Amino acid sequence: MITVRSAQPGDGEDIRRMIFTLAESHGMAEHFVATAADYERELFKPDTVIGALVAVIDGQPAGCAVWHRSFSTNRGSETMYLEDLVVLPEFRRKGVGMELLRQVAKLAVAKGYPSFYWVVMDWNAGAIDLYQKAGAELHDGMSTGRIHGSALEALAK
Repeated sequence: MITVRSAQPGDGEDIRRMIFTLAESHGMAEHFVATAADYERELFKPDTVIGALVAVIDGQPAGCAVWHRSFSTNRGSETMYLEDLVVLPEFRRKGVGMELLRQVAKLAVAKGYPSFYWVVMDWNAGAIDLYQKAGAELHDGMSTGRIHGSALEALAK
């Protein structure tokens, strides 16, 4: 049985491990610098803008969803951005991803958010299939951009 709950103090290391697993699978491990203490600090500070859900099977962390508040200029309202949805490899194809998505949706509705959104890598067929089964709209022709490191420093000058 899958149980999904809000992250609790002490979950930082499990969340860090799960997010690192995702970073590895996306070829981004060398950019991963977050610590368990970072997650503990950011998730549980009084004015936090982030949240996390943890999926558990038989007492073992199986996956997580980390989100943050965002703002839709088109809607003129706050919305939710799903930063990462992770299912550990040994728990895939057991309904964990769908249950995490369902619980994120319940949270968004409870908070009065009109939507939640995310980015998915175009090569990640398993995730795309999951999102489509959940009823998501996936937008062709949209790309994600980022500026970081030396390019960020140069642009800021």
